[in-house]
Amino acid sequence: MNDDNTLIYKIEKIEGVEIDVLCNSLQAMKNEYLRFTNNKKKLIVKEIRKGSGIFEFTDAFIVSTLLFMEYSNTILQFAEYLATVKDVLLKKSDRLKLTPTTVNNMNSMLSPVVNGSNNVINIFVGNHPGLLVEQDDYKEIEKQSKQILEEITSSNSFLIEDCIYKKVLFKWVQTRFDDKKTGNQGIIKQIQEKALKVIFADDNSVTKTEMTTTIQGIDWQKIKYIVDVETMTDNNRIVAYKILKNYPEDCIIEESSNLELF
Repeated sequence: MNDDNTLIYKIEKIEGVEIDVLCNSLQAMKNEYLRFTNNKKKLIVKEIRKGSGIFEFTDAFIVSTLLFMEYSNTILQFAEYLATVKDVLLKKSDRLKLTPTTVNNMNSMLSPVVNGSNNVINIFVGNHPGLLVEQDDYKEIEKQSKQILEEITSSNSFLIEDCIYKKVLFKWVQTRFDDKKTGNQGIIKQIQEKALKVIFADDNSVTKTEMTTTIQGIDWQKIKYIVDVETMTDNNRIVAYKILKNYPEDCIIEESSNLELF
């Protein structure tokens, strides 16, 4: 089937896979997709093929998105992303900086491949190459994952995922989305008065576009946003905010503007 809006998760040998292993693998894929789309979309079952280990998924929006947003095939992007994560875990690429959550999700997602002998897991979309994992691959991924998690834990320079705050008020104080040290900064007074560096969970996300785009003549830098944010720490000190999700319907526009944004 050539369907670019359907994610196929195929376990070559499904008979004998333990129920908790299978459930955990599907839960991990669901969780990683939520992270990948910044909680904008969720995976839903399209079909489970009879007599096989083939699961078909499509996605659905969790919240309504802005009409001006360009459509993007996040299903296909997610399959490509998983292939990149595999390469990073196998030390074949350094294109991504992995978080402990993604490392653990990937291990759970691929764990059914240990069932039987010469088993294979394939995650793909339509005719596009995706993620193919054999048992030997998984053993190496397990080995490298332990090392990567140890490196993340022991590295003082790595920004550790710390605490998630839901629906807090955020205001830009400085914006510069390039490689300059000044960077972009914002304030969340509920957490602390000091302005901190701001990053997005995904630079290609709807959330970043919503928070960096002028709409109806309203300067996006003068809007107070309601966001979900994760604090990033280094040596037990908060050094950055990672924006996870924006609630555009709840934003506050400064009094100088008489327009409604949403």
